[in-house]
Amino acid sequence: MLKKILIATDGSETSMRAAEMAVGIGKKSGAAVTAVYVVDVHRLAQIPGYAALPGIKDNLIELMFKEGGEALEEIEDMARDAGVAHERALAEGDPGEELLKLCRDPGFDLIVLGTIGMSGLTRFLLGSVAEKVVRHSHVPVLVVPGAE
Repeated sequence: MLKKILIATDGSETSMRAAEMAVGIGKKSGAAVTAVYVVDVHRLAQIPGYAALPGIKDNLIELMFKEGGEALEEIEDMARDAGVAHERALAEGDPGEELLKLCRDPGFDLIVLGTIGMSGLTRFLLGSVAEKVVRHSHVPVLVVPGAE
């Protein structure tokens, strides 16, 4: 029986599809959901001019946290409308590592995430994150594909 579901989001359409699925599972099983957004600050270093422009780092990080908060709020609204108990978490670091850490500590029964997403200002494949989570998770992982 499921009691606690972790929803990984990056605010993309695919991760919102995954969230809808997770909230539906939570509603049917009586499980609570926790939506998680990981700010991948290491990706910022790959943006051209990132280090050369003063103040850009703080502005980009602030924007990424704002995007994360908005994505989490959307999932909270979804869960609230469905009558599903919910929490949220905003983390910073490598998305795959942070998701694996989170699912170890509070005892999640299921992780739900999308295959393709966007992180921060640029679109990135979530495939590497999904693959890392699937390979190293000690709990079941539901991977929701992007819409064709």
